[in-house]
Amino acid sequence: MVNLPIEYSDKPVTPFGGMSLMKRFVDQIGIEEYLSSLDLPQPGSNRGYDPADIVTSFWLSIWTGASRYIHCDWLRYDTVLQS
Repeated sequence: MVNLPIEYSDKPVTPFGGMSLMKRFVDQIGIEEYLSSLDLPQPGSNRGYDPADIVTSFWLSIWTGASRYIHCDWLRYDTVLQS
């Protein structure tokens, strides 16, 4: 058995801590730039979302265990990710 040190912290934690690695991966391979170069339907108003942001958010949700589109709300309410 290996002695694994256990440390405590007052820092906020999230179950989605590995998302920073996925974000780095997405940035390195240039997915967002590629999606922006595609002829995706654009929002009809100034309040609409960039289609590349919607696709990227959906992929990140799937990678974190979401099995339905409604599960994307998990990320919206995670206060650690918001900060």
